[in-house]
Amino acid sequence: MKKMQRSFNFGCQPAQTGFMRPILLALLIIMAVTITACSKEDDNQYKAPSVVSLQGSIPLGHSGNTSLSFDEIISDSRCPANALCAWAGIAIAKFTFKEGGHSYPFMLSIMPGYPKQDTLILGYYIEFSDLKPYPGLETDTPEKTVPKAELMITKL
Repeated sequence: MKKMQRSFNFGCQPAQTGFMRPILLALLIIMAVTITACSKEDDNQYKAPSVVSLQGSIPLGHSGNTSLSFDEIISDSRCPANALCAWAGIAIAKFTFKEGGHSYPFMLSIMPGYPKQDTLILGYYIEFSDLKPYPGLETDTPEKTVPKAELMITKL
């Protein structure tokens, strides 16, 4: 008498190894690339804003020949802290990016619009985030009255 073997395949075909190997290889490559990209140390992560005083400058980079200076306040029409205004106002400042003996003057505002709030110069992304002191706030010491620009600077 013939012995019957039962097979429970539930309607599935046997795995085709020739088809599965390329898919498995592709998944392993994708996982390796993802893990490598995620583990890379990133110098461009969030950093605290750089602060530069009016008529002052700050060094950029490690070479020492790159700097950013805060030259002047072009306009400051921000609404004082103790007033009710129909418009928040805007502050516009002039800066100079210097590298290797070359100067690149530019203007930025603390609000999007004209002039722009950010710029890109020679691989440096610069965003003007705040101008201090804010109008209408009491300043108790002379150093607090010196205007200071807060800038987010990222080397790309």
